[in-house]
Amino acid sequence: MNVREEYDRKLISPEEAAGLVESGMHIELGGSANTALIIDKYLAKRKDELERVKVGTFIDLANYEILRVDPMGEVFEWSSGFLFRPVRQRSKELGPCVFRPNLYHDVPKIVREFSRDYEPIDIAYIVTTPMDRHGYFNFGLTCSHMKALAEVAKKVVVVVKEDMPWVNGGYDECIHISEVDYIVEDNEMPLPFMPFSFPPTKEDEMIAENILEAESKGKKLIKNGSTIQVGIGGLPDTVVRMLKEAGYKNLGVHTEMMGDGTLELIEEGVITNCQKRLDRGKSVFTFAFGSLKLYEYLDRNPEVATYPVDYTNDPFIIAQQPKMFSLNQAAQADLMGQINSEQMGLISHTGKLYQVSGTGGQLDFVMGCLFSRDRQGFSVIAMYSTHNGTSRILPILPAGSAVTVPRSMVQVVATEWGVAYLKGLTVKDRAIAMIHLAHPDYRDWLEKEAEKLGIFPPNYTIPAGKPDYVLYKKD
Repeated sequence: MNVREEYDRKLISPEEAAGLVESGMHIELGGSANTALIIDKYLAKRKDELERVKVGTFIDLANYEILRVDPMGEVFEWSSGFLFRPVRQRSKELGPCVFRPNLYHDVPKIVREFSRDYEPIDIAYIVTTPMDRHGYFNFGLTCSHMKALAEVAKKVVVVVKEDMPWVNGGYDECIHISEVDYIVEDNEMPLPFMPFSFPPTKEDEMIAENILEAESKGKKLIKNGSTIQVGIGGLPDTVVRMLKEAGYKNLGVHTEMMGDGTLELIEEGVITNCQKRLDRGKSVFTFAFGSLKLYEYLDRNPEVATYPVDYTNDPFIIAQQPKMFSLNQAAQADLMGQINSEQMGLISHTGKLYQVSGTGGQLDFVMGCLFSRDRQGFSVIAMYSTHNGTSRILPILPAGSAVTVPRSMVQVVATEWGVAYLKGLTVKDRAIAMIHLAHPDYRDWLEKEAEKLGIFPPNYTIPAGKPDYVLYKKD
């Protein structure tokens, strides 16, 4: 049988694909731009026919139909490896029980081992490109752990999208028709995209300027030839814009997420990838999300390579890149340098914890820079100093907050008010540094609270002037 005949034999409708689900099953719908929303649509219609179906997703870009028809999770026991904006209300209502904690680089291993030893995956619905003449489907915008899901699931259903770009990869970016049980053609759901438009706030511009102005031992945090990892949003986009304006040259890309900001630097000739030690000449990532222009650029482009996340986010792979620079954002930090980027403590009006997102790859890249082979790696945790009139730098993280990055691994922290190097500092000096980065309205309060907690000795007063470990401070 040739691959075309095999394709026709395995082709079923979306309704039939959703009909494969039985009570008590565990299914996976993928994530990010590769979420099988067509299956979500038709599975939701079967709510009254099913019981106790476990549904897994990650990087949630939609408010799923199964959540709309079953808001209390009585039929569909949904969980996510990284909650995104459309599903955060679910966490506010139910608490963090819907979240699966993980280090992103470890997810393929978790999938392979956990499903083998504890909880088998019955069906993996995997969004792909159309099949090529050799019988291969490409995972397109989201490589991540798709191959691992396909390897362990009892049944594999590929959901083909005509508008999914084919993205060249290092390995595990494709699946052959011989590894597939069923094929669905999705002609209903357009590929998710996001126009490249994040107007920077004044705070974004202040933080970005601080990061680019800061120097450690007379050297900038980002240098010509640096390999960079930045996320998506107003702050990373502002940093990207300033990198272009500052005249940086020969930057490389090794990141978990490819976005339009990176594309802009490639088009401007700022990113060339010519000085990378691994994957020279290629921008490397594990998933992409952005504008249609970005998707058109990625389609069969030899300048890029997608890899599974256990490669892109492996700290020891990251550590091999020259002058590695990583930028991630936090929601809260305390005076000891503990970073919370994902789970708020008890919400006053609900008495529940609130899972905002997930660990994602933040700790992966922090560790990668920490282990930097050339000792020129910098991981920067950026944060706004206030939110809704309260300080985001706190004496100690509130009860129930997650510690996304432990104080022992935090290297550099940046706010609108400055940049500080925490690695190697005592608890007292960390507190001094964090108070320098806090909003001026809260510095006296933080100083008094530090003394109450024993972080400062009795009657201690912070010396005047900027200590050396505060790399840059706004006047």
